[in-house]
Amino acid sequence: MYRLNSREAGLRHAFLAGYLVVLLLLTVYQDFPLVQVIGEIGRTPIVLLFPLFLLCEISLLAKHKRITHWSKLHTYLLGFIIYLALVSLVYIMIQYMSGSYSFGSENLLGKGVKVLIYFLLILLYIRHIQLVVAKIGRPGTVCGCFLVAVTALLAIMSAELASMPNALAFMHSADAPYWRVRLLTSESSTTGTIVVVYAAILVYLSRYWNKLARTLTIVYASGFFIFYLFVTGSKGFMIVAGLTFAVTMVQYLDFRKKRNFVLLVAAVMVMYLFIANFSAGLISSFNNDIENYTSSYTRMGTIVIALLTVLNHPFGVGTGAYPVYFNQYLEPSVNVMSGLYYKWFGVSQINVSELIQYSGSTKNLGVKSGFFQWFMFGGLLSVAFFYLLGRHMLSKARSSSILFLALVFTLFSLLLVSLEIKYEIWLLFAFIGLLPGKNDNPNQLYYRPEASQ
Repeated sequence: MYRLNSREAGLRHAFLAGYLVVLLLLTVYQDFPLVQVIGEIGRTPIVLLFPLFLLCEISLLAKHKRITHWSKLHTYLLGFIIYLALVSLVYIMIQYMSGSYSFGSENLLGKGVKVLIYFLLILLYIRHIQLVVAKIGRPGTVCGCFLVAVTALLAIMSAELASMPNALAFMHSADAPYWRVRLLTSESSTTGTIVVVYAAILVYLSRYWNKLARTLTIVYASGFFIFYLFVTGSKGFMIVAGLTFAVTMVQYLDFRKKRNFVLLVAAVMVMYLFIANFSAGLISSFNNDIENYTSSYTRMGTIVIALLTVLNHPFGVGTGAYPVYFNQYLEPSVNVMSGLYYKWFGVSQINVSELIQYSGSTKNLGVKSGFFQWFMFGGLLSVAFFYLLGRHMLSKARSSSILFLALVFTLFSLLLVSLEIKYEIWLLFAFIGLLPGKNDNPNQLYYRPEASQ
């Protein structure tokens, strides 16, 4: 009987480990062809797991007769979702009373519900990841899962470099040529958080292996990161990396601790390499972008739209009616942008053709910044949400230098990447939420109320 039970436990453990690997790979797949069928929410296959996530929640509720394993992270997200639902309903009603029921081909109420599903899916994803990791129970096994995922990312990156510009086109939503490393995302600017999060968690979990395995894993993860650093063409990644290392240097200026001194020296060396090897190319790329392309104008212009919206609607405009207000403040944004670019760069005429395309259309409509998109949705309360979330995550991650570094990078990245399908960001938050407390077993990851941690 003991052997039978042991075998069943082993099979269950292996199944959960395999399932976690699948989840980790689906997390980084952010240009899923389903987007052509159901819209932006189909850009990630995670949406297909929505029924499974709900089923797990219902099963836990039926078993325990109450919602279990609730934490501050879950509270912040659920509170924000409820707030957005209320604000969305108010502004949809305002539009209805003025006779506006849709924007372009999109019904305002339907739009509001679809965007709220993003938020609900994020909450369910976090809880599901925490449940699976805790059910596995052995951090060493979880480390092996991340090692497999990082190896897969390295293979994908190598395949891209070897077959550009048509690398793995069959796995993307469009078969247009692409000349930079983008892994399985839609563009290179969204890959930095994936590399940082997966490498950082892998390094952290390597502490649960023996000394030799840990050393080899750290070398492997570092090589993966450095390889990406030299082949990526993402300007946003370079900027955020520089800011992160600067903050890290300030964080570890206490020379009394040998570990902090070593990390500080490493940060200085990385900053030197960054300045020596990338600054000239980065500046040249920015100048080329300003003179010839529209991406910087579009990103800055949409951020200005968000600022103008909240300036006039301090509590946000919700998830349903925001296209109306986005279009309303589009022209004022172009005027502001024209003045800023003339003052800062001496550019008298800017190319806003991409920005103007958003007028009257809901296709890809949104702020090109996760923080400012949610700022537009929730106004000043969204600032409070990000403050509480960031403070909570930073306080839990301080026990690990590598996770703290990854978290700082991720928080800076919120200014540059969208958040709705960037599940590696929520993976990092979910993992940090599982870190053992001072009185906990350091060889266990926990899925329980954080008040008891």
